Amino acid sequence: MKVAITIGVYNEEENIARLIDSLLNQTKKPDEIIIVDDGSVDRTGEIINSYAGRYSIVRYIYQENAGPATARNRAWKSTEADICVFTDGDCVAATNWLEELLKPFSDETVAATGGTYETLNASSVLAAFIGLEIAWKYVHVRGDIDVHGAYNLAVRRHVLEKTGGFDEKYKKPSGEDWDLTYRISDMSRIVYVSSAVVGHYHPEDFLDYMKNQVMRAYDRVELYRDHSEKKKGDTYTGKIIKYQILASGAFLPSLVFIYPFFAYSAVIPLLPFSFMLFTAFVPFGYYIRRDVRVALFSIPVHVCRNFAWLIGIIKGFMYPLKKAW
Repeated sequence: MKVAITIGVYNEEENIARLIDSLLNQTKKPDEIIIVDDGSVDRTGEIINSYAGRYSIVRYIYQENAGPATARNRAWKSTEADICVFTDGDCVAATNWLEELLKPFSDETVAATGGTYETLNASSVLAAFIGLEIAWKYVHVRGDIDVHGAYNLAVRRHVLEKTGGFDEKYKKPSGEDWDLTYRISDMSRIVYVSSAVVGHYHPEDFLDYMKNQVMRAYDRVELYRDHSEKKKGDTYTGKIIKYQILASGAFLPSLVFIYPFFAYSAVIPLLPFSFMLFTAFVPFGYYIRRDVRVALFSIPVHVCRNFAWLIGIIKGFMYPLKKAW
């Protein structure tokens, strides 16, 4: 079984050497490491080329900037390997990552596998929160899943050919991998492998993180247009999230009842806010057993993020109207 690690990168000069070093030091050696540079304007290409000149399994391909879906498609289409393994330019693979990720493929019914994250900058409370939230979401996940990210994903090449790979209408890194894994899980099996780990530096700036969450919610609207059946939830997205967003949407209009002549109705805004606050405590026990900082920090982050998601969803629904106008 021939294995190729196929990656699309953009402006990763600070991280790409760490990633390649980790891939070259795997307990299970890949047959190829194919890296498509999606029009980087920093030293990313130069660094990758330096590795390609020293290691025959490393291949460098340059393309004009077209987005991660296009870059990843070009990477996997450039190999005849049986298994194509995806990760991101800012990840660092554990030494046994590839070995663990490939194990389920001994079962011919398995079309793809997905691993998990380890937080490399856990000294930042925000980064530690993001890492622990991902771990909490997967704590009860075993076996088959229906969605996963391309930061840690392996797919049989014939499955990529059958599905067409990543949908290139997704121009930003947010919905293209979920779209692909939704389509794969509709036709075959994706297995979660908790022992296949890549390290990652999560965001440390709160405002940048909230902007990113707006973007992710915006892209989720497009994703659910293509996969309306997933509005009910999947193995990663909790069912309570949609109610949290509805509560955030109800909170702002309900503030009108705070005016003095609605004195007895001033409690109305407390209802949606109390729901958001109460549901923010759902993972609290998991967090506090691992990091008290994260547990305390998680409450305001969860509440604020509900509003970020609301903004993103509103923008997502408004975009077709704006385009038509």
